[in-house]
Amino acid sequence: MKLLRRGAEAELYLSEFEGKPALLKKRVEKSYRAKELDSEIGIGRTGLEARLLSRARKLGIKTPQVYSVDKGKREIVMEFIEGERAKDVLNSKNYSKICKGIGKDIAKMHSYDLVHGDLTTSNILIHNNSLVFIDFGLGSASKKIEDKAVDLLVFKKTFEATHADLMPKGWEKILEGYEAEMGKEGEKTVAHIAIIEKRARYH
Repeated sequence: MKLLRRGAEAELYLSEFEGKPALLKKRVEKSYRAKELDSEIGIGRTGLEARLLSRARKLGIKTPQVYSVDKGKREIVMEFIEGERAKDVLNSKNYSKICKGIGKDIAKMHSYDLVHGDLTTSNILIHNNSLVFIDFGLGSASKKIEDKAVDLLVFKKTFEATHADLMPKGWEKILEGYEAEMGKEGEKTVAHIAIIEKRARYH
């Protein structure tokens, strides 16, 4: 296996599954946690991420196909997708279509109470002219408008930091796609972002 990336939460390896290229994601142990607690959290997060990936895929959102899960080892083997990160592709000429599409796909997730948890343009791939969402390691299932608004707010902050040249026009296209897909519920969620931002300024 070849190590592709080592992050704070997991290590990614180029692997193989039934003769096909695959991606092995292995959650790393946290030495600062008690061993039993770390094991419980790691097992729980591994199982949840696999379920969220599969659920999003069933909703029509492109994600890597999960091939196998070993919760004891904290490992997920999934489809290896060769694509460019949206982070590296977005520019002033193509941002409108891509950003609107991103907003629509996030709305699809939220409409089925699926929260990504780590929305960044690094976690969205462009593959065969389609958007592919990856890394649901911090994701959750939630009906709360607060959680969905926080999901968007986190994305807004990372988008602003990574694509300052596309603000605010790129972000506005994301919200346009989001509200177009989700309707009035989407409008409420977007309005709630401002409430959270205002609350944060006074704490």
